[in-house]
Amino acid sequence: MIMVAASLSLIGLLQITIGEDVLYGDTIQRQQVAVFEDCKTNGFQEPQCAKWIDQIQVQECIDTMDVDSSECWKYRTWVIAHAEQELLLSEKENQE
Repeated sequence: MIMVAASLSLIGLLQITIGEDVLYGDTIQRQQVAVFEDCKTNGFQEPQCAKWIDQIQVQECIDTMDVDSSECWKYRTWVIAHAEQELLLSEKENQE
């Protein structure tokens, strides 16, 4: 009973905070996309763009399956895990 009351209170506070903006999440997403596109056009040189540099590097390492280069060494675990996941998925498809 207490948990239900607490969750309903939380929902009410959320409604008061967001108010009439029913597209609150969409607005946040559009702002993030705009920042990313701005960073992309500037070559990720600005300080707020640093968070995407790692994600881009990880994706490049996964795409090339590179675990030995100095750029990809710290992402080695993710590259290996992705390769194992792809192998498991391909084995599953072959069994079907």
